[in-house]
Amino acid sequence: GAAISGEASLVISVEDVHGRYRDEEQITDASGRTQTRAIMQVDEVVGRIVKTMRVREENEGKPFGVIVLAEGLAEYLPSRHLEGIPRDDHGHISISHVQLGRMFAKLVTDEFQRQTGRTRKVVGLQLGYEARCAQPHAFDIMLGSQLGVGAYRALAERGLDGVMVSVSGQLDLNYVPFGDLIDPNTLVTVVRYVERGSDFHRLARFLETFVNE
Repeated sequence: GAAISGEASLVISVEDVHGRYRDEEQITDASGRTQTRAIMQVDEVVGRIVKTMRVREENEGKPFGVIVLAEGLAEYLPSRHLEGIPRDDHGHISISHVQLGRMFAKLVTDEFQRQTGRTRKVVGLQLGYEARCAQPHAFDIMLGSQLGVGAYRALAERGLDGVMVSVSGQLDLNYVPFGDLIDPNTLVTVVRYVERGSDFHRLARFLETFVNE
């Protein structure tokens, strides 16, 4: 959503870690158990970003642009990039400590210079409050009002507890039990992925800079 509204030249999310962008590695945990985990091919992702930069500059005369990387990609970094990163009791990394934007900015800068012999300033920014500080529009106000009233109605009218308030259709209220949202093994909210090939996923592809691959 942020990539589309921000007119990103390219957006890469966890759903895009497949094909040549996906790999596996063997890791051994503290108990000595060896597991296989999916990782992203960092060099391939960096190469795709640089290709977008070059297409924009060489074909469109635009030596600038916005690349959006989902923070969830940090979970797919090879272990060598996660050394020293704090983890919780369940082994989950602290994504904020990874500094994904800065990491890729450095890698992309180096690869662009290697390919072209020229330097290009690439700035990594962890998007946070900037995406939330705009004035609300009409739909924001209606949605926020309905969610707030929905929380009250869940308690006062239905006596519900331990639920998340959501809406569907014409702002119809839905109450989702926390048990359906939390993975009991990890105690982390279950991630909802955007289905590759869906209309929403394809929308991002249509709006970003076209790169013939």
